[in-house]
Amino acid sequence: MAKAKKKAKRYPTEQKKEILNFIKKEGRGGQTKAVAKFKVTAATIASWKRKEGGSPVVSTKGGSKELRAVEELASLLKEIAATEGHLSKLKKAYKKSKAKL
Repeated sequence: MAKAKKKAKRYPTEQKKEILNFIKKEGRGGQTKAVAKFKVTAATIASWKRKEGGSPVVSTKGGSKELRAVEELASLLKEIAATEGHLSKLKKAYKKSKAKL
């Protein structure tokens, strides 16, 4: 008898961000620690890192303070841009709904 296929687990965006931030804080070995702590495969985490636009290998602990600051600023800019895009969509929806009144 054939085994039933296991359904792929989906992770909410907030949980992905939490795991990726944990890895950044931990630095070297962070991904391995995240695999153990959050019960997520290393391949899944590497995939998230690639989709985030970065390399699957991220090291912030060993770099200079300036490098870490630049990486943090780049991350914040990316998050700001995404949030502004979402805000723009909300404003358009608000105007559209308000026009119906």
